[in-house]
Amino acid sequence: MVAADVSAKAGVEQVAAGLAGLAGVGRIDVLINNAGVMTPTRQESADGVELNLAVHHLAPWSTLALLASLIPAGGRVVNVNSEGHRSPMRGGAVRIDPERLADGPESFDPFLTYSRSKLANLLFTYELQRRRPAWNVVAVHPGVVRTNLGRQFPRWQVAAITAFALAARKGAEPIIQLATSEEPPTGYYDRFSQVRSSPISYDEELARRVWAATEELANVRIMDNGK
Repeated sequence: MVAADVSAKAGVEQVAAGLAGLAGVGRIDVLINNAGVMTPTRQESADGVELNLAVHHLAPWSTLALLASLIPAGGRVVNVNSEGHRSPMRGGAVRIDPERLADGPESFDPFLTYSRSKLANLLFTYELQRRRPAWNVVAVHPGVVRTNLGRQFPRWQVAAITAFALAARKGAEPIIQLATSEEPPTGYYDRFSQVRSSPISYDEELARRVWAATEELANVRIMDNGK
């Protein structure tokens, strides 16, 4: 087990180094990016990046970039995403501006910022599959799961959201299935069902722009086709 704060680049590097060391056979067949956060106020990582973006998008990107050489053809990348990528709880379709990927304080909203970070991750998921077709890359919404994700919110608000939430074990089931299923998965899943994600998530030009902006923000590259 390797424990670290993956909101910061140093923590991601620590995790990647630890996993590379644990991969005694020199390969990682399945990489699951599952870290999550949600905050009622704008918070930043140790690197000065808004926390939702740092955890939900930059951490999976950087972890993958550092471990890419260990993932063989046929390897799987499972990004834990959210139906929140479609719309925050307050309604309205989610949009994302690659030129302002790292939102400033004036644009923070706890639900919209969370949703934007999940949309960025989903755009990355699809673009990664296009650039690394030998891998099986998939995103999954595991359902509303009873975890400590909302621990910074008022207790009554958390209770209202999680009243009908799944136990953590149930939330893990679709993730495990996608990681281990005989038939290699791709695309986006709402728990066990492959579904269409939001229309904007299929915008390939937007995905390329988010890719370029992320490369600059994370300061680490994911090379195309293993090059």
